[in-house]
Amino acid sequence: MSTQSIWRAVARQAEVWARLAVVQEFAARLPRNTSGTSAGVRGRLQRMQAGGMNIGGKPLRAGSSVRYARAIPFPGVEDDCSEGDWTAWVRTADRVEAAHRQTIAWLRSRLPGYPMIPAPQISADTALATTEFTYRLGWHPQERAAGFQFRSCPPTAASILGADRQQEQELAETARQMSTALMGSPEWSRLARARETLDGEARAALGAARTRLRRRLSPEALDACEPALAVKRDQYRRVVLSEELEALSGPAREYADAFDGADLLVETAASDVFGQLALYGAVTRLAGIRDVDLDPGQSRSVHFSVDDEIWMVPGQLVRLDDDLITEVVRLTEVSLSLTPADGARLRVTGEILPGSDEAQIV
Repeated sequence: MSTQSIWRAVARQAEVWARLAVVQEFAARLPRNTSGTSAGVRGRLQRMQAGGMNIGGKPLRAGSSVRYARAIPFPGVEDDCSEGDWTAWVRTADRVEAAHRQTIAWLRSRLPGYPMIPAPQISADTALATTEFTYRLGWHPQERAAGFQFRSCPPTAASILGADRQQEQELAETARQMSTALMGSPEWSRLARARETLDGEARAALGAARTRLRRRLSPEALDACEPALAVKRDQYRRVVLSEELEALSGPAREYADAFDGADLLVETAASDVFGQLALYGAVTRLAGIRDVDLDPGQSRSVHFSVDDEIWMVPGQLVRLDDDLITEVVRLTEVSLSLTPADGARLRVTGEILPGSDEAQIV
């Protein structure tokens, strides 16, 4: 099954979600969907985005993101937003996020060998398993104990979203289509093959890595590295995990790498890209593209400059006015520089989504 099948499934699922009243209510206050005013809920979200919380790029995690952001002092955040309006919007964001996270957990339950996943990446308190701040879309132990692998669709996502009977059927069907597309992907096949080649020695190596991670990521070890700052604690988690993965070899390393590929596919396609389509609709078309550079080899990264004065954030989906790149691009980095010669220069890096040029992403 080609990558096109994944993007088609993502687009179909996004269409269904976008028609739900609670999703529309949530999306209406997102800064990119509201022009003009910088007051109220929209203004508060703008300032949180400017302060480093990528709410625009990962909107389906907004409920969690704003809680982390409220612990950080943003000047003026409290001045022009009614607490009643804010509380109501956050409650809506929480509902959308809860349904989304259950859908992701259900999709992950289709991974080969689930729920017995020996990957070190989901050991206790890694970036994928922590209950603290993380840039990743985390796994939670209670999800693997919920029996999602025995359910034909996410069990309560539709009721959380307030779907009617027709919408409930559409949510279930598009979730199954997404699952089928993921299970037919090269990433899924690689993980299945890697699991089959795990022998006793490889499983012991993975178990030893998980044991070391529990020790190195214990509350005492984390506090000794950084007692308070969430981003630094997240960075420490990622560095420690990287070191443990680098120490693996043979079938154990192949399994860990294959798990990374499959899990990142779920996060990118079924969360990041899906969220952009469900909450913002059409892909942004960029004109005035120049200085296009492609990374060598098999890399899917592209770098370009933009003359248009347009607000862009990492995670946003765009199409380039350039014959070299016909696929959709998911932005990963946006930087603005000022020089006497060029004035303001917006330099952007993005990930090309292979197969999206012929899929139903418009």
